[in-house]
Amino acid sequence: MQNLFKLLFLVCLLVGLSLSISAQTLASPETSVTGGKIEEDAIERVKRLESKVTAMLAELEALKRSLRTADNQTVDKSVPTASVAAANSDAPGSSEKVATENKSESVKKDLSIDAGDYRVTPYGIIFFNAFANSNGTNNADDPLWATSGKPGNSGASGRQTRLGVRITGGKFGGANVSGVVEADFYGGFPGVGVGENMGVLRLRVAKATFEWEKTSLLIGQDWILFAPNNPQSIAAAAIPQFAAAGNPWARLPQIRIEQKIGKNFKFQGALLAPSAGDFPAGGAAPALLQPGSGSSSKVPFIQSRIAYSNGNWFGSKKNGTIGLAGHYGRSRVSSGNFSGDIDGYGIAFDWSFPIVRRVSISGEVFSGENLGGMQAGIFQGYNSSYAIIVNNAPVAAGVKGIRTHGGWTQLGWNLPGFGDRLNIYGSVGIEDPHNQDLVSHNKQNFRTRNFGYAFDLIYKLTPQFSIGGEFRRLETSYFFTDREKANHLNFGASYSF
Repeated sequence: MQNLFKLLFLVCLLVGLSLSISAQTLASPETSVTGGKIEEDAIERVKRLESKVTAMLAELEALKRSLRTADNQTVDKSVPTASVAAANSDAPGSSEKVATENKSESVKKDLSIDAGDYRVTPYGIIFFNAFANSNGTNNADDPLWATSGKPGNSGASGRQTRLGVRITGGKFGGANVSGVVEADFYGGFPGVGVGENMGVLRLRVAKATFEWEKTSLLIGQDWILFAPNNPQSIAAAAIPQFAAAGNPWARLPQIRIEQKIGKNFKFQGALLAPSAGDFPAGGAAPALLQPGSGSSSKVPFIQSRIAYSNGNWFGSKKNGTIGLAGHYGRSRVSSGNFSGDIDGYGIAFDWSFPIVRRVSISGEVFSGENLGGMQAGIFQGYNSSYAIIVNNAPVAAGVKGIRTHGGWTQLGWNLPGFGDRLNIYGSVGIEDPHNQDLVSHNKQNFRTRNFGYAFDLIYKLTPQFSIGGEFRRLETSYFFTDREKANHLNFGASYSF
């Protein structure tokens, strides 16, 4: 803006100088006198003015070049906003998956740095969560299911904190090129006595995107296309709320293409790194990657999704989206006398739209088999000791993919009278694998059903700073033992930049 004012000032000054020169050379009575000192003085003044004009023209051209450079560097100045509305990749537990990622409309200070033709934007969310569990759970600060033999507990953590950087400004084949790298501290703990407060860095997203007018190409690690939504949550940012309870999810290396169809439709297709949800050994050092059953199949995951979006859903002037996705994968498993391939497949329907101006609904339903790599089947993909019942006794029958179905839904209410800063969310999720696929000759105590519900209250003190609380109830059934129950209470705070 300062350059623009300076440019306008120079233009006005040049006009004034031109008028001055014309007045002195054409209209001055003294210049009509031939010879003598008066005419010489006038000529000298004209020369000085011409010299000034030449210098100002050079400065004017330099300013024009500066403005053109600035315009070229502002092709994409968007700053990633991660607030409570953008959970898992994003802010406290919302959808950083496809449908609700980056929902914040808050205007934040631009932290971008220009580097040649590129623009580098750092961003992040600082999380604090204090929590308490009435009984045992598989994970204390963001539990997925209830367990037996463990007492209740309480604690606090900042390991859901997230840092990222976005790079924009590149061009290739007529496409705008951008890149994102994002990580949090949810990658485990060092093996020391106070390691619970030293969360290990974990890669979340690392991708490059090529965007044309209606087509885009993504290469790298990102959220999967299958069942792309997440509930809003102040407690669940590193792991989505109701994962293993009706909410499949994963972030996988992939090559993805997206194509806009008309005004409202979009098709997405991807080849992804196969991940079956088992635990391949890392050898003597955990950094040495060994293939799991998905990689051993030598077949990539294949996913596609078609979605319909409308920017004025039900006349609310807010965006709404529904989508239908499919998945296919394969696992190669060796167990006992069995060695072979097990197919994995799934179909999912997702939705996220306003019902009225202040009330919204989102959710997913799905059905499939061998989906443990997306934490479906209550994080159980296949039964490696599958058995059939003969004369009331289990008989080994090889390996069986676990069929499962489930879903979740959430209602959100933006309360009036609080400056649109207070939101209340109520959500419910359930996962129910087929019990006949869980029969095993070694009597493995599979999880047979996982049900949960939650209530969240989130208040934005400022566009960047949010506080809130969550109550979550989990009820998990097992094949041989009783149903386990646990209540989770969480106070959360986040600061995004």
